[in-house]
Amino acid sequence: MTNEKVKRLTAAEAREIAGPTVSERVDLALDRIREAAEKKQREVALHGDFWAHGGYGSDRTTTLAKQYDEAVRQLKDLGFKVRFFYEERQFVDMYTIVEW
Repeated sequence: MTNEKVKRLTAAEAREIAGPTVSERVDLALDRIREAAEKKQREVALHGDFWAHGGYGSDRTTTLAKQYDEAVRQLKDLGFKVRFFYEERQFVDMYTIVEW
């Protein structure tokens, strides 16, 4: 038997592994929106797996789709217009657009 200590998982490490919550994702999007608004822009494109893959597909029962739909609802509740952009050319371009 060995006396080596087993490294225990901390709450901070667990949060990092789990990834951001829906509210944290919305807060990050709001930071991007504020930056764009300060530059006198009226919309922002949100890229990344969550904002691209969460909005894609008709199966809205997956965890990712449910979280995406909740994030969209939170943004709409704040008065933003939210739409999913999808364009297929040589490559597929998909992301979420937020307008105000």
